[in-house]
Amino acid sequence: MKTLQSFGRWLASPIPVSVVLALLIGACFMLIAGVDPLSGYLAMVNGSFGSGVGLANTLQRAVPIIGIGIAIAVAFRAGVLNLGTEGQAGLGALAGGIVAVYVPGPAILIVPLAFIAAIAAGAAWGLLTALLQNLLGVPILLSTLLLNYPARYFSSWLIRYKLKDPSTDLVASAQVPADHQISMLVPRDSGLAETLRNTLGATNPVTAVLTGVNWSIIVLIIVVLGAIFVNRRTRYGFESGLAGQNAEFVRYSGVQPGPLVTRTMAISGGLAGLFGMMLTIGAPSTRIIEGYFVQTNFAWTALLVTLLALYRPVGIVIAGLFFAAIMVGSDAMGRELGLSPQIAAVIQAFVIILLAFRVALPKFRKRTATSPAAKEGER
Repeated sequence: MKTLQSFGRWLASPIPVSVVLALLIGACFMLIAGVDPLSGYLAMVNGSFGSGVGLANTLQRAVPIIGIGIAIAVAFRAGVLNLGTEGQAGLGALAGGIVAVYVPGPAILIVPLAFIAAIAAGAAWGLLTALLQNLLGVPILLSTLLLNYPARYFSSWLIRYKLKDPSTDLVASAQVPADHQISMLVPRDSGLAETLRNTLGATNPVTAVLTGVNWSIIVLIIVVLGAIFVNRRTRYGFESGLAGQNAEFVRYSGVQPGPLVTRTMAISGGLAGLFGMMLTIGAPSTRIIEGYFVQTNFAWTALLVTLLALYRPVGIVIAGLFFAAIMVGSDAMGRELGLSPQIAAVIQAFVIILLAFRVALPKFRKRTATSPAAKEGER
């Protein structure tokens, strides 16, 4: 009984109500476009979860969204507004990609080195904003947002003018050597993949996921579990959580805000760099392509996911899967019904707008009820 009551209270909470209302608004846009909303949402669900290929695409797309969402949550939970994960992930993708493409050596050495380079590049870009705040008083909200642009344009310049492979029409580097890639869980040309296709079928969800999702999903699982452990079981997790709720209390308890901000931005930027790199050298990607990470818009989608999940790792996983399913499903809906895939962006935006409204409205009512004008009116 208590479980049912708790579930009922959750259904009435801001998050599910916002999601449902956003889906209803999306249905209105479908009607305006001349598409039956029921058919549209059925195509969306079938495209994202109704087939093995759709499920694999959803999981693959969810990995960078959830991973960068965790990076953002690390900062937001500590009260540090890191809006620079696009630049941090982009530089991580560039640094890790350069190592994977151009550094010779066996994969057992090069792949870990690419991970280290990506984490270091993202962490360094995050540390720069921490230093700007601690030494010069520049707010991290501002510096992280603005530093996205030099990171973006430096990456574009380097790829276009220094790393461009003349053998391709793409503005991209040479190909990542096959053994330096983050391979699929089961490589598509392996004997095990052939056995799976023969026994289960090529479209079976197990076959599709194992041959269509790369090992970055395992790294993601480790990062999510690590974030949960750090938040619940470590001193840093305790201090950062308190800092996000009441920075003055943490300062009076003896925790120095400067070092806490520095550690937080290093961790947040490093995680962003890691997942940016895995998007670049993770199969089926084969090159460092100019503007690829920016065009995916994963960093800003991850920000929406983090806000929707209220910085909780498990919530980020659920919200990330939801947003990835909308993105993959909207592509399928566009192919089947001719509806613009931008409907996914519309739904995502309205989820956040409605969530913010639902959260802010009770506080606004409370302030209005306790204001002197309201009390005077009661008299």
